[in-house]
Amino acid sequence: MPHKKSTLVVIVSIVLVSLIFSHNLYGYLELTFNKLASFPKPSDSLNTRVQTKKNESNYRVKTTKRVNQLSNTSYSPQKYPSQAKKVKIDKCKRDLPNITTKTQKYTQDDGSIGYRTVKKYYEIDTNLGKGYEPFLTELNLKLNATFQYIERQLGIKFMRTIKLNFVFQTSREDYEDYLRELERSPKGNQGIYLSFNDLSIIELKNHKQGIRVAIHEAIHAFNRAYWGDSFRFFNEGMAEYFESISTNGVLPPFNFSSLKHQQYPIQISTLLFSETDWHSNNSHELYQNSKALFHFLMNNEKGRKVVLKIMKLEMKEHCTTLSKETIEDVLFDVFPNHEQEFNYWFTDGLNDFLNNE
Repeated sequence: MPHKKSTLVVIVSIVLVSLIFSHNLYGYLELTFNKLASFPKPSDSLNTRVQTKKNESNYRVKTTKRVNQLSNTSYSPQKYPSQAKKVKIDKCKRDLPNITTKTQKYTQDDGSIGYRTVKKYYEIDTNLGKGYEPFLTELNLKLNATFQYIERQLGIKFMRTIKLNFVFQTSREDYEDYLRELERSPKGNQGIYLSFNDLSIIELKNHKQGIRVAIHEAIHAFNRAYWGDSFRFFNEGMAEYFESISTNGVLPPFNFSSLKHQQYPIQISTLLFSETDWHSNNSHELYQNSKALFHFLMNNEKGRKVVLKIMKLEMKEHCTTLSKETIEDVLFDVFPNHEQEFNYWFTDGLNDFLNNE
């Protein structure tokens, strides 16, 4: 009997110890699982999001690289096809340095040496280096001719030097990649001016095309620096107008071949209210009609006064676009019959073109 009692005591003790131990073990395990639950649980969706964030981070780092200090570096444009300048430096009204002059020696028509004073209208930074000297020489000659033409035709004197930042891409693929990194569409264009960092990106297909597009984008940079915001028809019309300037400052007459299907031009009032239509399928018509309008204005005394007055008003309100009503007031005050005269100019020129075609 005593033996049985001892055995029973041992069994009860074992059971009690087991219960106590199991309770402590459960508490420990419960605490451990609670702690583990406080950490994020890995999942496929989380891993996907982490990978996406990583990719986005790498993309942002890549696209925020500044363009090299172009004026101090000489290199082939193919060497750096995707260094996109995304640092936002847009200032509504920029502080431009005073224009400087220098004396330039040149050969006169009779063979003698002459000297003339040349203004420094602009400074150029570009990624074009060795091998592109003829291209840059012609570009500089035509840009100087452009600014001299504006001074001469409008009777004004520029007193500030602007900065022209050009990035040329020598293949369509590099051009499209570069613009996509800057979150801009390359569709339907060979060049683009980005006011947010004062940068012009140009697809350089050949010498002639590259010069033409560079001058076009330079006019946008010039308009932004001097006059500020302006209507699209005015800005694009002016850029299209100066594309074909020669090195000695001569502009050819308007080429009606692109508008020979039109009996009359798009009305000035219509162009004025066309801001939302420039990204439509009709953009080619808007470009060419705006170019035609600028040809008309710049070759007419009253038209030049209209251009000058609009520019002066834009300078006063550098950070905002003039209202449509303000431009209409300028047109009717300075050139009351502008619409009628524009129609006459267009139809006469178109008929001459068709008769000689």
